[in-house]
Amino acid sequence: MAERYSISIRDRHGFERSIPINRTVTLGRQNQCEIVLSDSMVSRNHLRIEEVDGEWWAEDLGSSHGSYFRDARLTRLKWEPGTTVRLADGAYYLTLRSEAALAPEVNLQAILQTAHLLTGQVELDDLLEQTLERLLSLSNTDRGFIMLPESGDLVVKVARNLSPQLEKDIHLSMSSVRRVFEKGDPIWIHNVASDEKLMAQQSIMDLQLKTILCLPLMVQGDCIGVAYLDSRRIVTEPVDRATFEAIVSLCAIAIERTRLSEDNLRNQVLATVGQVASSIVHDFKNALFVIAGHAQLMQSIVQDEKSQRHLTQILGAVDRLSQLSGDVLDYSKVREPNREPVDLHEYIKDLLEPHLTRASELGASLRCEGPVCKASIDRFRFARVIENLLANSLDALNGREDGEVIVHWAPGSSDLRITVQDNGKGIPRKVLKRIFEPFYSHGKIKGTGLGMPTVKKIIEEHGGSLEVQSEEDQGTSVIIWIPDGDNQTKKEDTTGRIRILNQGNQ
Repeated sequence: MAERYSISIRDRHGFERSIPINRTVTLGRQNQCEIVLSDSMVSRNHLRIEEVDGEWWAEDLGSSHGSYFRDARLTRLKWEPGTTVRLADGAYYLTLRSEAALAPEVNLQAILQTAHLLTGQVELDDLLEQTLERLLSLSNTDRGFIMLPESGDLVVKVARNLSPQLEKDIHLSMSSVRRVFEKGDPIWIHNVASDEKLMAQQSIMDLQLKTILCLPLMVQGDCIGVAYLDSRRIVTEPVDRATFEAIVSLCAIAIERTRLSEDNLRNQVLATVGQVASSIVHDFKNALFVIAGHAQLMQSIVQDEKSQRHLTQILGAVDRLSQLSGDVLDYSKVREPNREPVDLHEYIKDLLEPHLTRASELGASLRCEGPVCKASIDRFRFARVIENLLANSLDALNGREDGEVIVHWAPGSSDLRITVQDNGKGIPRKVLKRIFEPFYSHGKIKGTGLGMPTVKKIIEEHGGSLEVQSEEDQGTSVIIWIPDGDNQTKKEDTTGRIRILNQGNQ
């Protein structure tokens, strides 16, 4: 039988109330606190109460009138049940109480706590972090990850206590994980020793795994992802299986709601871009053409150095605005690629040629490598992809010694993989989350914020997908998969490829 905890709160007038607690709570005068205390002696954020490894702690948050235990002002205190903490010169007296909690109460509290995920306004990445933490805590497991589908693949979005070599570390075949996603049937093993097939796997014996849970994230009969959890212990879960599966369903609803909200926001941005492009960009480009023409004419007439310098600045500004206009037009249009077979080596080598001068100025090497093969692509549209990625890589090498950019490719059984790799400064994790957002630019004075969104759009028009792997000070790799030369669109089964995007969370 589990324990439940509550705080008895008595004010200076003798009024007393009891509030159940089962997670970290903040007490204070402002409305954002979980427990609001209205007395003017109480600070806006006065006291935090949290559970750490089964023990409760009270921490004063720098309040003006203090928190006291046995007449001594406290900063952080291990709070034993039955003892009292005094707030703000006796404005409130708080007593921690514990009592046995029946299983139905524990289950209900767990569901209500999880329901908070549905009410928050957080980004999808943050919600996935919170969801995994919640599932690990409720299942008493040690490790886990959440996977969502993306461009035909199951992609690991968040993980805990697992190595980057995920497929070697989870000890449940990826085909089993995919079956959970495709069939919607959970894998629920509380004691691996009772499963002869799993005990036959050397990797499971080596790690002495005892519990493996692989659960589908279901919303209205559709599977939107998979949650995997395991432990080296035979866990004793605080909630029963039916409750835990209900909690997983609540998490799935929260994830899907947040994802749809973000997709809707992106669609609104795209619609706005399209409206701007159709209403003003063409006229804008015409005006820029007139300005450029007059500036070039004046350059041929005016001879003094100062005027020439101003005219050069005008033409430079026109070029940047023309590029922005072109990017907006290009990004706002949906185009069917005009595919044709190209010799990939010659094609990539020709695209590298204009960038060799800048690479030389940076003291960097720029090369391509790969086997002889053909690719079915729109040579003009796909050139935008490679040129954008090369420009980004060269920007990342600025100020680096022994800089290197390599474009290499390798044909697969059903697709072609092209990688643009550099050893530059890398991309911060927070920036990596947003690189495909329209008009988001980081670290570029002349950036339009449409380079990477345009890259992604052109690749998706080809029926392909891409992944960005980056670590600060270790470089960046952009990996592109496009279908093979049969002009097909994205395949339902892309050989079970697993991609890890936010490697900083491992």
